[in-house]
Amino acid sequence: MLKTSGILIIFSLFASLMQAETSFETGTAGNSAAQANFIADKPDTKNFRGRINGTTFRMRLTRDGVKLSGTYFYTKIGRELKLAGTIDAAGKFKLKETDPSGKNTGEWQGTWTDDANSNGLTLQGIWKKPGDNNDGGFSFYATEQVIEFTNGAKFLDKTIKEIDKTKRSEIVSVYPEITGVDSAAAANLNKLTKDLVTAANDGYKKAVADFSAAEIKELPEGISLSNEVGYDVALANNDLVSLIFYNYNYLAGVHGNTASATINYDLKNNRELGLDDIFEPDSNYLKTISDYSIADLKKRVSEMSDDEWIGRGAGANADNFQNWNLTKKGLMFTFDQYQVAAYAAGPQTVIIPFDKLKNILRKDGAAANLAK
Repeated sequence: MLKTSGILIIFSLFASLMQAETSFETGTAGNSAAQANFIADKPDTKNFRGRINGTTFRMRLTRDGVKLSGTYFYTKIGRELKLAGTIDAAGKFKLKETDPSGKNTGEWQGTWTDDANSNGLTLQGIWKKPGDNNDGGFSFYATEQVIEFTNGAKFLDKTIKEIDKTKRSEIVSVYPEITGVDSAAAANLNKLTKDLVTAANDGYKKAVADFSAAEIKELPEGISLSNEVGYDVALANNDLVSLIFYNYNYLAGVHGNTASATINYDLKNNRELGLDDIFEPDSNYLKTISDYSIADLKKRVSEMSDDEWIGRGAGANADNFQNWNLTKKGLMFTFDQYQVAAYAAGPQTVIIPFDKLKNILRKDGAAANLAK
């Protein structure tokens, strides 16, 4: 029988990061869309990253009254497509997609919202082929990449692709590299992100190596083992960068699994931040963030969880709060699948507003500066 993946959390290997080079690493420097997409936001222009039908895309949209326009491309393909349409006061939008020749290649319908538990704006809706009036199409979801560099810095995607036909295995990993600034802090952060993704891929390859030829033959037609890593920018400015990485892997079994990992880097002082750097010493911050998280989660995921499950997964234990990010709204915590609710509920995020933490934030810390 095929091995079941259970909850194979590849990111658990990050505690012992491996420093490995790969000949499959390629940048997107030759793709002007890729370079232009993740530069600093203008007031009415927002960067988004999302997924549609299991495929990652990047999008840049400008909102001008009722007009909405921009570009997007699929990370695996890289060809830029234009978007133009309208958006109403409630955030409902319609966009027509056209290729470089001007041909209509798709239509987007969705909602532009500001979710309290997302670090920025979100887009959600359906993509359809031109003229498709049926109920078909593919659902999409995208989150804002909050980028506020003013010093010429920008993020460039770096991509690792590996295909092993013998093992019917595919790796597609994307991680950010800061360009446009020459500093030791940027170089150190770039190494951290690369090492983190390399460790995830190495952990997956070790798991794949255990599959026998007979087990590989048992895989259904058209199904492959796979490992995918992507990231979101929770916040980036001249002083700090807060990133969250998502690792999806499929190792046979009923379904794949997703795990997350975060990096919070103080560019000003050239150091990675730990959660205890955010709070005053002896502030018992774990109880504060646990109490808030448990109360918030009980309101939203109770149908797919219970009080004991939530209390265990969001209790005042440092291990429960390893995945955290600094955002403009507050301190964001990510709870992976199964941590606080059933698999079907998906990962959960809780954002604790800074004003709920103001009495325990370290006065000279990164969060205190954002809370001002």
